[in-house]
Amino acid sequence: MRFTAAALIGTCLVLSATARADDLLGLYVGAGAGQSTVRQDYYQINAHEIGWKVLAGWRPISFLSGELEYVDFGGKSVTYDIPQPPETDHTKTHATAVYAVLYPPVPLPYLDVYGKVGVARVTQVTSTSCTSYCGPSGSTNNNGLAWGLGMQFKFGMPAMRVEWENFHGSQGNSALISAALTLNF
Repeated sequence: MRFTAAALIGTCLVLSATARADDLLGLYVGAGAGQSTVRQDYYQINAHEIGWKVLAGWRPISFLSGELEYVDFGGKSVTYDIPQPPETDHTKTHATAVYAVLYPPVPLPYLDVYGKVGVARVTQVTSTSCTSYCGPSGSTNNNGLAWGLGMQFKFGMPAMRVEWENFHGSQGNSALISAALTLNF
């Protein structure tokens, strides 16, 4: 029993040292897609759409990176029959975010887990079409908190990410659950 525990601890220490040596430090770029949540509280729009993103980052040390990201959450149209005549509202949401990404030590050289926190500029463009008086249309911009959690599987230069992100917007929080491919330089 003692030998097994000592062997397990020794293996974890060796793998931990290997993981630090194998970390790919430097610049990286990536793109991904997944399911987004589009929210516009004024028109009571809360929809799940296909979203996509592109990202670029710099990981100067093994436990920290900085990341810039653009996310397109997609859009949603809703038609209301009351009041007459019918009214159709369409909302499209996108965001630009800057993150600090923290990687706690994991004793597996091919796996990173991470949390990220930053600031995002969330833009919602809403248009209304109707034959008489329509509700407000236009664009709203909001600087707010953005955060997320994820896992990254490294295969040398390429890596595969799975992550969840949340963005605070003036008309409701938007979110993205995505899979992304990154290239590390």
